[in-house]
Amino acid sequence: MNIHRLLILVASSSLLGLGSCTARYQDMIRDRDETIRDLEGRLSSTRDENQRLKRDLEGRETDLAAARNQLRATPASTKRNDDELENVKRALKSGGLGDEEVSARMRRGKLSLGIANQVTFSPGSTDLSKTGRSVLDRLAGVLQSRFAGKSIWVEGHTDTDPIQKTKGKYRSNRHLSSERADAVATYLVQRGIPDTRVVIVGHGPNDPVDPSRKDVNRRVEIVVTDAND
Repeated sequence: MNIHRLLILVASSSLLGLGSCTARYQDMIRDRDETIRDLEGRLSSTRDENQRLKRDLEGRETDLAAARNQLRATPASTKRNDDELENVKRALKSGGLGDEEVSARMRRGKLSLGIANQVTFSPGSTDLSKTGRSVLDRLAGVLQSRFAGKSIWVEGHTDTDPIQKTKGKYRSNRHLSSERADAVATYLVQRGIPDTRVVIVGHGPNDPVDPSRKDVNRRVEIVVTDAND
């Protein structure tokens, strides 16, 4: 082998080695770029998660503050409600109304006077019974003396049984309950409760006192609220 051929072989080997190094360097650059993109994606996800956690923490702090405020207010408001309830029970008793006719309780923070369905209506009917009219006569006197200026919500309730005898007259239990509420409201207005303060609501079976007892769910409730509620 002469010197010329030897130089050519050496040069060729050098070029091949250089090409191999260049390829490896390019692979390293690609790997680096992929790693950077992966890290940037993780960083973005982490930032989003941090923002979500921050919003969640702020929301929990707001809820906690509201709960603390409610706890501070609860003892006083509870005592007022208890005192009012006891006074109303005494007023009902003084008006000749027994617990079996009208039951008084606080429900959802409002005074509710419940009249059992067997006192006011026959099954499937919206005609007030003689006993029902007598109860409402006495109740109207209590409402006028103790709750002048208050709004009176008359709310009708049924059980979950489908209407049978009068199903052609009433579209649903809700319809029946609203008609019963209207019958009670109309009678109270006739006994001196201002019509402008009376509201009727028909719940049908959708607001039971006790889901396991149909007899207590069939009722009319008179809910006393502030005029602007």
